[in-house]
Amino acid sequence: MRRQQGRRWQFVLVGLAGLVVWGSVAVPVSAQSEADLAAGKRLYEQRCAHCHGEAGDGQGVATEYVFPKPRDFTSGVYKFRTRHETENGYKLASDEDIYRSICEGLHGSSMPGWCGFFTEPQIWQLVHYIKTFAEVFQEDKPGRPIDYSGEIPFSEESVAKGKEYFVEVFECHTCHGMAGRGNGQQALDGLEDDWGERIWPANLTQPWTYRGGHSRRDIFRNVVMGIAGTPMPVFADPDPLAAARQIEDAEERKQEEAWAQELRQQLWHVVNYVQSLWTHPEEPEPQAALTAVRVSGALPVGPDDAAWDEVPVHYYPVVGQVVEGDRLFTPMVVGVEVQAMHNDEEIAFRLVWDDRTESKPGEGDEGETFADAIALQFPSKPLAESQKPYFLMGDSSNPTDLWYWRNDTNQTVLVPTTGYKTFQPGEETGGIESQGVVDDGQYRVVMRRTLTTKAADREVQFHVGAFIPFSLTVWDGSNGETGGDKRTVMAWYNVYLESEASKAPLYLLAVGIAVGLVIEFSALYVTKNGANGQTQSESTSETGEG
Repeated sequence: MRRQQGRRWQFVLVGLAGLVVWGSVAVPVSAQSEADLAAGKRLYEQRCAHCHGEAGDGQGVATEYVFPKPRDFTSGVYKFRTRHETENGYKLASDEDIYRSICEGLHGSSMPGWCGFFTEPQIWQLVHYIKTFAEVFQEDKPGRPIDYSGEIPFSEESVAKGKEYFVEVFECHTCHGMAGRGNGQQALDGLEDDWGERIWPANLTQPWTYRGGHSRRDIFRNVVMGIAGTPMPVFADPDPLAAARQIEDAEERKQEEAWAQELRQQLWHVVNYVQSLWTHPEEPEPQAALTAVRVSGALPVGPDDAAWDEVPVHYYPVVGQVVEGDRLFTPMVVGVEVQAMHNDEEIAFRLVWDDRTESKPGEGDEGETFADAIALQFPSKPLAESQKPYFLMGDSSNPTDLWYWRNDTNQTVLVPTTGYKTFQPGEETGGIESQGVVDDGQYRVVMRRTLTTKAADREVQFHVGAFIPFSLTVWDGSNGETGGDKRTVMAWYNVYLESEASKAPLYLLAVGIAVGLVIEFSALYVTKNGANGQTQSESTSETGEG
């Protein structure tokens, strides 16, 4: 219920922002001189061929390291288009559609946005050169533009109708799941694109990961047009209203127009329902300091205890570990929500993250799978000033403690580490108590321990009013993630144990935040740029989405 507050105004603002962005797409350049095509070819070979291949077939040297896979330009199939099917049955993207994908990139994928790096004329040169890979652009032209009219404002009544259409009429839940997390039964059974690659439906609760954007018009476009080359079907392409208006018989035309208008209303209701699923309208900015709220009485045991409703939620993004060992270039988990509270004797953390598959160790249809898991990481001994261990499980000088929970045992064990190669989970719990649940594509776990222990020389100690560095790491077992190296990671942040209001050193909070920001951004910069340097910065990869 906490997330519902203010949502209506958020959607209004997001919708207006979407209109501004949509209207800012550059004016198309129709001239295609030999010089322009030659310039586009040079840019493509320098920046795009690494993923898309020299022949434009999506088979570049970086292809195996990205998910979803790069676009095969020779097919002429583009997932995100604003033009209806042509009379010849082709689903062609307009020049503006291709421009937008290059300019803005595709969110939640390895395809970066190139506006600000390339000039507008350079992007148009790329658009025209890329089109030369597919003969269909010489044979036909894009169809009628999509009609966005009849938009229905966001309201609880519209959301209720949208849910009915989402489930009962269009059966979107069979792929996207009842909660919209991309874990419908068809998705779990295995979905493939037109090139035979395994793909997953969008997690509708995380709009910042929608490949083609998440404005209201973006969502409407996708449900009207579908996503070409994927199992995402069309629901109004060709344009049924335009077709109805071509009918000569007046009575029949009237009936078909009424049906087309009703379909349009249903799709706008679905747009509103999809927006109601959002946890946040945009990806939240991580906070350098996580506050462990001070409470009286016993701490909650389970992750669904009502006491957690009163505790602030902090979001932290995670990225694939690409620095050491067996690197993870294709992470599926994108972030974790964290809450914390203490009662002067114990501290409890609540961790929530989305994972489409409930993985258990063993052989699956697509090879060996491993347990889904998560770990909180802390320095295992006090450190001087702002010093922190190496964020990839420490080193011999500065070891770390991992509170490691896995879904097959529903238990947390204490794992001391001095580097990723020393990650060897045993059975020692270190006094950590935990409880986890998995619910429709989402894990929720609580870990709880006394603030201090008898092993102060080798285990993290929590003190009221103090800042304690912490980090997170997640394993998605069905994605082949296991061990100390193949996993998602994040940089160091701080958890601050709130003291009584009259004794709280507020100035220390500001200092902790400032120090945490410096360290967090430096470590995150190394991690993200490690991935970008190998899979992103040398590509213009339009990647897929179911």
